[in-house]
Amino acid sequence: MKTFLLSLLAAALCLHLADSLKCHTCEVASKSSDCTKEKTCSSREMFCKKIVASASGETIVSKDCTSDCSEGKAQIAGVQASVYCCQSDLCNGAMSVKISFLALVISVGFVGSLLRAGL
Repeated sequence: MKTFLLSLLAAALCLHLADSLKCHTCEVASKSSDCTKEKTCSSREMFCKKIVASASGETIVSKDCTSDCSEGKAQIAGVQASVYCCQSDLCNGAMSVKISFLALVISVGFVGSLLRAGL
């Protein structure tokens, strides 16, 4: 029974890996929270990218899916730009805590099964 439950948990964790990545996307927004449109990335786009550029007190934000991403900061001609990269669904949004409903249900079910089995 214990082996079955561990196999079930492993299979459930792998289910999420088959999904395409989802990222927030917008070409230009004045702040990160204004950029909330969701996009399902292609199979070759494995990163969500967020670029924040500031100059003369103005800030613009750009977000999208990308196949290649390198984090960093640069200052060119008075423009300060920062690139952020991540690899989980909607990770390039404004800072917030998100949990997959499916992961929550599976976790609760798994813990319940262990408790019932006396493990």
